[in-house]
Amino acid sequence: MMKSLGIPYKIVLLVFMLVWIILILRIFIITIQRHDHYERIAKRNISKQEVLVPARGLIFDRNGEPLAVNELFFSVYLEPLLNDKDLRAAIAMIIKHLPDQNFDELIQAYTKQNSAYNHDLIKVIDHIPSNDIQTAYAALIQEDNIRVQPTFRRFYPHGSLASHIIGYVGRADKNDVFYDPVSKYTSIIGKEGIERHYNTILQGQLGYRNSIVNAYNQRVSEAEEFSPQTQNNITLTIDAKLQRAIDEEYSEQNGAVIVLDVRNGEILAAGSYPEYDLNDFVGGISVAKWRTLTDNPHTPLINRFVNGQYPPGSVIKMGVAMAILEYGDINEWTKIDTPYSIKIGEWQFRDWKQGGHGSSDMFKALRESVDVYFYKLSQVVGIDNMTNVLRTMGFGERTGVDFPGESRGILPSPNWKAQRYGHTWYVGDTVQTSIGQGYFLATPMQIARYTALLASGKLTTPHFLKKQNNDENIIDPKNVLNDLQKTKLPAIQKGMVEACNAPGGTGTRRVYGAQVKIACKTGTAQVTSIPQEVKKRAKESELAYFHRSHGWMTAFVPAHNPQYAITTLIEHGQSGGNAGPIVVRIANELYKLGYIK
Repeated sequence: MMKSLGIPYKIVLLVFMLVWIILILRIFIITIQRHDHYERIAKRNISKQEVLVPARGLIFDRNGEPLAVNELFFSVYLEPLLNDKDLRAAIAMIIKHLPDQNFDELIQAYTKQNSAYNHDLIKVIDHIPSNDIQTAYAALIQEDNIRVQPTFRRFYPHGSLASHIIGYVGRADKNDVFYDPVSKYTSIIGKEGIERHYNTILQGQLGYRNSIVNAYNQRVSEAEEFSPQTQNNITLTIDAKLQRAIDEEYSEQNGAVIVLDVRNGEILAAGSYPEYDLNDFVGGISVAKWRTLTDNPHTPLINRFVNGQYPPGSVIKMGVAMAILEYGDINEWTKIDTPYSIKIGEWQFRDWKQGGHGSSDMFKALRESVDVYFYKLSQVVGIDNMTNVLRTMGFGERTGVDFPGESRGILPSPNWKAQRYGHTWYVGDTVQTSIGQGYFLATPMQIARYTALLASGKLTTPHFLKKQNNDENIIDPKNVLNDLQKTKLPAIQKGMVEACNAPGGTGTRRVYGAQVKIACKTGTAQVTSIPQEVKKRAKESELAYFHRSHGWMTAFVPAHNPQYAITTLIEHGQSGGNAGPIVVRIANELYKLGYIK
């Protein structure tokens, strides 16, 4: 028969047969091979999953005082896939009951999120205070296409108190969502401080509600629900009462302070001054307030207790004294001549005291902060031995505090200088390092940890987290000192006791009024060097503010039964002794609050 047909008919017949073959093959693929795929699509068309977002966890101080809480607000949502008529009717209803809203802005907010693929509710108004929606709530929830849901907004009840510890939350951007998908639904994420470091805990875990919907996207029945995880509160180690007392002391000064339990590393207080109001950042800070902070020459946004890197000055001398006792072939009673200055090559290295100190042993060197004692003996010890001991004590490395962005500081050495500057290490560099000057930089957190080591004999890990819900955060201290260093530790402690209690002690006159005995070391860290030709330096008070030396005092209390390390820094504070009244106030507050019996 095919032979009797002409070519045109044969072509038509072949095309007809080919079409049928393709149709049969397509039916086979759809009904048999891809049955599971289309079944999943069908289920999506009849089921709807809503994400249940937990309230952000609360932050408390060690005594249960709230530091970060959530205020109740309400958000308004519209059903997705509304036609133009229903959309305008729904927004008109919203405007009727919430007249402060803008019709065009709500239309724009809806259309920006609406698409054929979006089956989630669309938020058109965020964070309406509960007082503002009370009268409108009953009317709006009667509307089929409008949903009103409670939401929460972060609030810091104490404003600037402990601002650099707590940190703040902000709106989650695309980068945040990429690394933390939960923030897509919470809309906020921790940006600084504890809010950032413990964001994963504080934000909790999402819950889900699965529903069956009809062709009009209307809920028919509930299938299952998984509640969000809300075991996300945390308790910090800090004491808000102690923080307030320290804030008063720093009301007109810049700097940093840390109060650390030498036995377990708990931080009872920490401050970076000046501070700022955390509530300014919730929901986005205004341009005017942001410029006020960024244009401030005293840089309130810098966290000084973990990011501030300063010459440690004389507070480093206890660590250098330990290296001298280990490698200097002397003991703590050995006296050496300590004149006003020594000469190395063409350079003169002077003591802080005109006329010098006569002869000094280690106790006097710590009590009166004798620079020449350390100049001379650091050359005997050598930079490698000195830095090895200081590194054991935690310098040149992060402390491990549970806080974002901690700085390492700089513990200089010949290798470091060669890599950093391509220069040779000189004896003068060793001498400068021995009194905490030159290239040496440390953070207040490192100084506090080192002070706790001198007080307790063990290196703690400073930390702010005390409890997650009821789970205690316990971090055991490290045993880092060798046997010889342990035997020399009482002598180092005695030198610190004398520095704040014996005649001639650099801190003795500045700790009057203390209700507990204080062991301390003062430090004056120069910001600008003194030219060799200058025989007598100008008074600190005569220098421009930013050229004045930083003032350190680091201490432990009680002196003969150490429990707490106190490290204070006053930026451009002229001398370490000026930090004495702050240390006294903190020690007295520890006594008043019952930490010291």
